[in-house]
Amino acid sequence: MLAILAAGLVALQSAVADGSGPSPTPAPQARYVGETLSYSLSAVMSQSIAGSDAFGKAVNQTSAPTNVKLHESIDITKATPQDLSMHRTGTITAVVVGAKPVSKTGQGWTTVTSAGQIVHDSGKLGGLFLLPLPFLADAAMKSGGDLSVGDRWSGKLGTKLYGMTAQPRLVFTVTAESVVSGSKVYSIEATGSVPMKEPVMTASGEPLGYAKGTAEISAHFEYDRDNRRLVFMRAELSDTLHYSGPTKHVSGRVKDHQQCEVSLDQASLAGHDEPGMDPSSGPLP
Repeated sequence: MLAILAAGLVALQSAVADGSGPSPTPAPQARYVGETLSYSLSAVMSQSIAGSDAFGKAVNQTSAPTNVKLHESIDITKATPQDLSMHRTGTITAVVVGAKPVSKTGQGWTTVTSAGQIVHDSGKLGGLFLLPLPFLADAAMKSGGDLSVGDRWSGKLGTKLYGMTAQPRLVFTVTAESVVSGSKVYSIEATGSVPMKEPVMTASGEPLGYAKGTAEISAHFEYDRDNRRLVFMRAELSDTLHYSGPTKHVSGRVKDHQQCEVSLDQASLAGHDEPGMDPSSGPLP
């Protein structure tokens, strides 16, 4: 099951917020065609299962933590007031103690609306790669409004990932502001929850049914509002899900714990151009 989770970590990717009251007029789109951003991520996932199998035999297993590292390049292929289109390439490596590392390279094509909703995603990249994407949208945080320390609002994530049965809703609070590479960056804390449904299997691959419950989410963001980009994120997800199979003997619980950190690479952080400018062709029409 961890192999599936590694492909679709519910690591709380983006923060698309509703805000409250009248929607402010967003600033001009910060993205431009031809822009490239690079992100790196590390994650640790662990899981335990306690219950019974189809024969009433006790199941009590704790999987070794899976460590995941990845690098992704995001190329903006279309930028309009309505949405962003991106071509993404990346490599992910998963390591379990005592086993040989497994690496996979892939690519994907994704469309994100101006409000930060992922409306199309295809290709061979896992859910981990989706984490920074909604932040790139014009109205990604607080409907695109200005941010200041003390601001508080609620909003949905830009998409639901593996195991989620709805888009998570978080409460965001701006706690500090600083300057990073000449840009004003806001520190934002977020907490919330999301309903979950996951298939459960023993270590030998025996299906136990579906586990259901609620996952609790907490995250810390460093967000560059002017350039509409995630600078850094640290997120944690934990849950206790309950499962029941086709017979009365099959029941139990699953505990998941996932942590991740994602950051914009230094080259992308230092080399950002003026919003709306393609360095090779000048202002977009």
